Amino acid sequence: MPIMVAQEISVAERNAQMGFNDTIDRSADDFVKASLVVTDPGGVLYSTLGHAAIHLQCPTFNLDYIFSYESESVRQKLLVYLQGELKMGMFAMTVDDFLEGYREEGRGVREYTLNFSPEQKQELWRIVDQHVAEGANISYDYFHRGCAKSVVHVMHEVLGENAIHYAPWPEKYVEHTQREIVRDFITEAPWEEFFMYFLIGTEGDKDYPCEQKLIIPSDLVAIWQQATLDGEEPLLSSQEHVLLETRKTIKGTWCTPLLVSIVLLLLALVSLGTIWIKNKTMRIVGNIVDYILLAVQTILGAMMTYLICFSSLPCTNWNWLIIPFNVLPIIGWYWRKYWALPYVIILLVWCAVMILAPHVLVDTSHIIMVLAFTIVLVKTSIIQIRLTRENRETIESR
Repeated sequence: MPIMVAQEISVAERNAQMGFNDTIDRSADDFVKASLVVTDPGGVLYSTLGHAAIHLQCPTFNLDYIFSYESESVRQKLLVYLQGELKMGMFAMTVDDFLEGYREEGRGVREYTLNFSPEQKQELWRIVDQHVAEGANISYDYFHRGCAKSVVHVMHEVLGENAIHYAPWPEKYVEHTQREIVRDFITEAPWEEFFMYFLIGTEGDKDYPCEQKLIIPSDLVAIWQQATLDGEEPLLSSQEHVLLETRKTIKGTWCTPLLVSIVLLLLALVSLGTIWIKNKTMRIVGNIVDYILLAVQTILGAMMTYLICFSSLPCTNWNWLIIPFNVLPIIGWYWRKYWALPYVIILLVWCAVMILAPHVLVDTSHIIMVLAFTIVLVKTSIIQIRLTRENRETIESR
């Protein structure tokens, strides 16, 4: 008896079953093209890691969009950002619209093909369309919803939680904290690194699974090129397609936070030395230095106090920098003779803990800056002790 071979269903019949009255082959591998888009780092704090997005194309219907998680403008709503009330969401943009801002900044943009099945690519398009329809309805969260992490979350929606099989993770993702991973990436942007420590509190030092540390877009590319989909082919193609050439690169500045903090420390030592110099001009210079250091501590302290005590910005519930940088010194400056020396001891202990901590909790420039402020408090204490002694001698002489 001959074996009966089932006749393959036609494209038209298959489409009819799906509710389509056409002969378009939606199961063709090139019906939808999907890729991961990454950009070069920018020159401001919120763009210093670069950006990640999803590029989807359907040549049959002449559709070509980049789906990107975007926030409201940080520059235009800086106070709203610091309050933690900035909104973000996924937006669909034409390729030209997406590239326009990066072209103006001279930042390069590249893409890498996602090795998804036709069904997975169409499901990806359905999900990102759904997120676009929801609008900018979620709070901006650079720590839990950064662009790279958001892309990972979307892929899990499409593939499921366990479909991506990662190769052995790089050592830095195993051994380092999220704060250290970011710090190592932005070494060419020292001021962004300096202020990054104010925005990332102790939550950035917790031990998270490696995938939850994927905050840097370029790392996402490298790691996904080594990962596999359901244990078979690589998740991401190794072939790079340049959408925009790099015209500018981030260059380090000679005026770094480390240099500034060292200068402040030297000035503080000079100011301390004026106590023993009987020269009116030098004492005035010393006082000016003290005012400068107090102003720096006050400005940074006001920012740190606001972020921890009043802002709902993610990852700012506690930060080790609040100990040296807070508003209490300026508020209680009139009564400094009572608290200056005890506070000096606290600051010195703080510096020792930060230096000896197994993970990097603050930047070196922060520690040096705190030492400079500590010297000012030491000078203040010496002056107060002198005044007390002189008053006592005056009383006794009467």
